[in-house]
Amino acid sequence: MPSTRLQELEELSQELLGILVSEWAVGRLRRSLDARSRMDTKLLETQSSAARFARELTVAEETVARALLEREDQLQRSLRKLQDLEAELERARASRADLEATNRALRRRLEELRAESRSLEENPERDEEAVPSAAYVTQLYYKISRIDWDYEADPAQIKGIHYGPAIAQPITIDGSSHSRCFLSDYLWSLVPTEW
Repeated sequence: MPSTRLQELEELSQELLGILVSEWAVGRLRRSLDARSRMDTKLLETQSSAARFARELTVAEETVARALLEREDQLQRSLRKLQDLEAELERARASRADLEATNRALRRRLEELRAESRSLEENPERDEEAVPSAAYVTQLYYKISRIDWDYEADPAQIKGIHYGPAIAQPITIDGSSHSRCFLSDYLWSLVPTEW
């Protein structure tokens, strides 16, 4: 009998141990499933956040790329404008050099004519052929002053066209209403002084 009782007792303890183990396993399984559910929820939230960040990053990249393209286009326009300005500056420098050379030649010729004029004043008996013609002197004055005179105007009127550096400008002055000094100063002010 003790062995049967012992065996029954052993079976009972096995059953109790099985129940205890199964309840512990179920609790542990529940906790594990709850933890897994929380992890799945967190994973879904993280995936959703990552997708949102990826969309925002794509939009930001597109915005930056557009801004970069606009800046590059603006830079190209600025470079073209700079090249045009440099070319215009070179043309202006070349034109200025040509004008300076022409002005130097005209000054030399004017000095020669002044010297000839002084020589003629000192020696009035010189041959008339040495005196420059009126047409020649008129052409020289035109080259210096760039004024084309209207010789058919009334003697009291001063008329002509000044072909200045930018545009042609008509001259019409009533000589009787202005002093000779004013007229002289005004006409000399039209002659370019940059040599």
